[in-house]
Amino acid sequence: MRYIRRIVSITKQLELLFSPAPKEPRRQNAPKTQSDPTLHKQWCEIRRRFFPDHNDIDTYTVTWSTRAQKRVLASCNIHCRKILVAKELNTERLSKWIEPILYHEMCHAVIGHGVSLSPSGKRQWHGREFKKLEARHPDIPALDEWISAGGWAKAVRSHRSRQAWEKRRRA
Repeated sequence: MRYIRRIVSITKQLELLFSPAPKEPRRQNAPKTQSDPTLHKQWCEIRRRFFPDHNDIDTYTVTWSTRAQKRVLASCNIHCRKILVAKELNTERLSKWIEPILYHEMCHAVIGHGVSLSPSGKRQWHGREFKKLEARHPDIPALDEWISAGGWAKAVRSHRSRQAWEKRRRA
């Protein structure tokens, strides 16, 4: 009996030692991100044209990212209902790519939690259903070509050099 109590005690200690740290609760007073008015207006117009029955996605927050991006043009968080668009795209020269990028993220919002699973159990965010939805927008092939031809990489380099120039100018 003494041995059993000792084993139970050791087991509890090991569980405490190796259990994951509890997640910190979200700050309730954290400032809520506001949508960029221009991006949100464009988001709603795209939704009206392509997904007239999905009024619920008008409530997504659509804003420019604050972090520098290398690979991600935009992201969709279906849990927080938030779309972040890379700030490197916030130039007049690249504005023609905003609509197909927003449409791509909108496809994620429309499919939402109904994302199919692969045989290994992973979510297929860009699976067959997604590709079918995405193909409805006429500018998606041109966007894919622009990315493949190095347009996004060039935009990132251009943005970084512009920031460096502005920093030197202010100094």
